Amino acid sequence: MKDFILIVVTLLPLVNCIQNKYCQLSCDFVTENVSHTVCDREFESCGPSADCGPDFQVLHLDDNTRQYVLDLHNHLRNKVATGNETRNEQPSAANMMVMKYNKELENIAQCWANACHGSPLIHDHCRRTEEYEHVGQNLGFINSSVADFDLKKSMKLLVTLWYDEVQNFDNEWVNETDDRGPDVVVGHYTQMVWAETSEIGCATTYYTSVANDTTWHHLLLVCNYGPGGNYLGLPVYEVGEPCSNCPRHLKNNKKYKGLCGESETVAKGNKSILLLEKSLLGLTKD
Repeated sequence: MKDFILIVVTLLPLVNCIQNKYCQLSCDFVTENVSHTVCDREFESCGPSADCGPDFQVLHLDDNTRQYVLDLHNHLRNKVATGNETRNEQPSAANMMVMKYNKELENIAQCWANACHGSPLIHDHCRRTEEYEHVGQNLGFINSSVADFDLKKSMKLLVTLWYDEVQNFDNEWVNETDDRGPDVVVGHYTQMVWAETSEIGCATTYYTSVANDTTWHHLLLVCNYGPGGNYLGLPVYEVGEPCSNCPRHLKNNKKYKGLCGESETVAKGNKSILLLEKSLLGLTKD
């Protein structure tokens, strides 16, 4: 009789060969520990969820569009910082930072935007990075019976709507952030002009839904901010002469005279830093 040697080969799953670093970046809140958005959506590779429908598209931002939304934020921040926002006589800011663009914040925003939680708008719970333990977020949503979206115009419309909450913002509130109640909507504005926030990354998606035999076209904008603002009890910014108390003795910006620090164009910034593994984001590179 011939002898047979049975060799049993155990094939271990390859799932963990490419580790998702965001599964190590959970958020510790007072009552619970919350896992990261990119970790939660790993099974879907940060792609479209079941809510996105058959027409889902990632509206990829090129550097020109990234620069556009960055400049829009810095322009509006500078308007407040220099004391030129007359609605409710907003005071000037002594310590407001100029913003730069952060591709990692964009990628995390894209992961959440791809879940298509536009109506109603829903924030994710944990979007931190290694650099920023707290990352803020603004959401915007356009619902139209027409499919023809101009991306820049749509982004400007939504960012302007966030900023226009200044009309609800009493100028004395700048000294201490508080929960003003459900009838006072100011949180998008205060995040936009939060003095310490110095980086932004935004993402957009398009998808459709059908209601009463009508196809509705949706554009969802997600902007993430680092470090995040809207901390209860803290000032939105320090009131004073523009750039009179810049952090780390930074000088005032040459273009935005009311903001602290040097500008950085998107093309010369961190365009090449793609910190999310391609296996976790079903996105194409620029």
